[in-house]
Amino acid sequence: MLRNAAATRSPLTSKSPLTSRSTGAAANDLITACSVRLPRQPPPPDPPRSPALSLAFSGGGFRATLTALGILRFLAQAGLLPQVRYVSSVSGGSVANSLFACHYEELEKREFAPEALDELVVRPFVERISTKSLTWTLARNLWRTASPHISRTDLLAEQFDHWFLGRRELESLSPSCRFVFNAASFTSGVRFGFERDRVGDWVVGQVSTAGTGIRVAQAAAASAAVPGFFAPFTLRGVDFPCANGQAIKLLDGGAYDNSGLEAVDDLPQTLLIGVNAGGLFHTGSAYGRIPILRDLSRANSLLYRQSTALRARDMVDRFQAWEQAVRAGQEPPSWGRQGVLFGLATTFGPDHIAPEWADRDEHPEWRIELAEYKTSFDRFPLEICHRLVQRGWWLTGAALTRFHPEVLAGASLPVWVDL
Repeated sequence: MLRNAAATRSPLTSKSPLTSRSTGAAANDLITACSVRLPRQPPPPDPPRSPALSLAFSGGGFRATLTALGILRFLAQAGLLPQVRYVSSVSGGSVANSLFACHYEELEKREFAPEALDELVVRPFVERISTKSLTWTLARNLWRTASPHISRTDLLAEQFDHWFLGRRELESLSPSCRFVFNAASFTSGVRFGFERDRVGDWVVGQVSTAGTGIRVAQAAAASAAVPGFFAPFTLRGVDFPCANGQAIKLLDGGAYDNSGLEAVDDLPQTLLIGVNAGGLFHTGSAYGRIPILRDLSRANSLLYRQSTALRARDMVDRFQAWEQAVRAGQEPPSWGRQGVLFGLATTFGPDHIAPEWADRDEHPEWRIELAEYKTSFDRFPLEICHRLVQRGWWLTGAALTRFHPEVLAGASLPVWVDL
């Protein structure tokens, strides 16, 4: 896993690590770090040129998937896709991550050409979700959940395999890039990560994926298991060193960190590109008509907004610390970072768009429409698909040319090509 655990402490007790003093638990029942660690894996190989890039794709259903594909499309056109070494994702962003991961070797053979990305990843995905509804496909198979061994989230994983991923296993992914699929652990209360070589978290511990048969589709489905719509994903047949026999149940990673930033926040040697394609928060008191449901939904939205805002604010502070040190000719602090963060509704004023990017059509009339488009795995109109991909593409170009033009030095600045 990419996150350093806290100082080593005793393994979990037999009680759930979610128990706390507020529920009458004793102090020694509080969440503790697993003392059993897998050896730290070597980082991916250095990219052909600097800097190495890390990507963070947020949740937000297929809206987030398409936006993330727009980022990948910009990087491919700019010749930067070979420099991507880490991809962290949540929910809808994990669909884009899984598509990139499962086609990585083919893209590598074709030198990460933009035509290859369109042919292998972007166009097949857009064609599928603009002609069929994953939501209705799942609904037609709900009868299968009468079996105690199949949940709605298992059905989602099966459909991801059928539509996109072909039963690819985690351990078969390329070691040249580290793909991290983030879920929220209902068992431990922390971020649970799926990677090529390991799965787990810092509370229940980590295990090697070798021989487990865990599929990329299962990682993506666990990352996207929105509470209420999908049952918690149960990771069966894997024994974690500090779980004490507890079943590992996983929810949508957005319940813990919808930005996907935690898994890549300790990589100062990379330049981070992060996108928040989650839903927008609306002010006002109207939030449904049923009091209890209304208030719970509003409180949930407030907590989501707080967590994403705090993570974004922390990362921007780290960006600024790095930039200030470089401008002053000083060594950047160890906690500083290079990178950009943006959301679907992000605006760039005329004075904040680099002159070389100013002639690329932003289509500001799409901004709020796309940011507010439904968070779902339903069918998306073809025009909306194209617009979301283009929006992710444009925002990436606007952010990099404004804040990190050195990354694009010597490259031909991309021009939008219709899908």
